[in-house]
Amino acid sequence: MPEAIPDGYPGRVARSREDDVREAMHELPYGIYIVGSTANGRPSAMIADWVMQVSFAPRLVAVSLENDSTTLAQLRANPAMTLNLLKQQNNGMTLAARFVQPHRASKVRGRSDAAAGREYDKLDGVDYRTSDRGCPILDDALMWVECDVQEFVPAGDHTLVIARVLDGEVVSSGDPLTSTFTGWVYSG
Repeated sequence: MPEAIPDGYPGRVARSREDDVREAMHELPYGIYIVGSTANGRPSAMIADWVMQVSFAPRLVAVSLENDSTTLAQLRANPAMTLNLLKQQNNGMTLAARFVQPHRASKVRGRSDAAAGREYDKLDGVDYRTSDRGCPILDDALMWVECDVQEFVPAGDHTLVIARVLDGEVVSSGDPLTSTFTGWVYSG
């Protein structure tokens, strides 16, 4: 168990070093992306914020996905994906919120059997087109890139998916939607 460190306030519960580290990790800012994939001819998508460019030549990006994610399984079967960066303007928060729900509701602990049995099509009601490889490109994205997955790297309870950028475009202007703007955290 981590050692508790008093914070100097009488009567307050002491914080552990792990509490301090978790709080520090929550301050790392991330862009809010929609990762698109396709399986059996049907496009699908999920929200992600652990995304970054990792190389200029070749141009590579990486996204970190939970080991049990539906999208990771789809990318292993069909290594094509899109990354759509959302924007603050034009209801970017509302659009992002549609993708927070996991595809399989059972992934969220504590749900009733009836609620846990649901599966969600997160693209239902979202305006998008598909890339040449069948992955969704959201109409309201700030930018998008289409990628070919090159490598899967185990990284603890996530897998780092490294992909080569094949195509892309900035489709509108505005500020990128970030974890700092939303107040959401996926860290710690």
